[in-house]
Amino acid sequence: MTVAPARVPADWPQRKLSRSVKVGPIDWHVQVGGHGPLVLLLHGSGASAHSWAELLPHLLPHASVVVPDLPGHGYTRGADMARLTLPLIAADLDALLAALGAERPVLVVGHSAGAALGLRWALLTQQRPRALVGFNPSLVPPPAAYTAWLAPLINPLATSAPMAALLATFSRNTGLVDRLLGSTGSELSPAQRERYARLFADPAHVRGTMNFMAVADLEALQVDGRALALALTFVLGTHDAWVPEGPLRKVIAAAFPAAEVLAWPGGHLLHEAEPARAAALVLERLARCQA
Repeated sequence: MTVAPARVPADWPQRKLSRSVKVGPIDWHVQVGGHGPLVLLLHGSGASAHSWAELLPHLLPHASVVVPDLPGHGYTRGADMARLTLPLIAADLDALLAALGAERPVLVVGHSAGAALGLRWALLTQQRPRALVGFNPSLVPPPAAYTAWLAPLINPLATSAPMAALLATFSRNTGLVDRLLGSTGSELSPAQRERYARLFADPAHVRGTMNFMAVADLEALQVDGRALALALTFVLGTHDAWVPEGPLRKVIAAAFPAAEVLAWPGGHLLHEAEPARAAALVLERLARCQA
């Protein structure tokens, strides 16, 4: 029987699936479960495996899942802040899957930066998946207004340990997390919001999030992604202010012209606001992979 690592709170969603996997310096928190073809789920910057909590019950009867907290996020420990780039995290992710003894993932599902990471991992791995679903894939920078807002948080000072601790304290005593979640354009339940508040009270999570955001090389991914030969589905929220639909469509058309693009009413956290609908799409794409 797998025992969840003690650092994961007793009431954390899907904790029964949690395990600790040490690979090199990284002590991963990863949730593993289900039966069937393997689906790899990758959360976005600032989130953790909890991002998929309400979606997982729909998948587990039909698929095996691997759902990690990415380095620098959630309850994964030991990440080197200098390695929080898409290529290096992709390499670490490949090592995690090898340590798990996981079969080749048939399908990768990513949200925001997790979708970008999934694309980078698919380019790197020898275990290339058959398909990828990206919810609001972070393939373009945020609009100027949001960039100006975030810039002070992702400069070298803010990504240092002392500033991360200060930001974590600030998030506990203000409405910062609620304002951030409100700006996504998605309606989350109080329980879903509380999970983010808990994560952003942790200096390690804040520092990992800000370092990851500071070094994403999206232009290189757009160029390299043209070499990918797998089925791609991107779901765009029509009210997503973080990854706007218009610019994102242009990038997808140029870099991934064969991708299927769907537009859903909603904001940046589509998969959390509508987990049943998101899961139905994932299962439908999984069935296509097996046809």
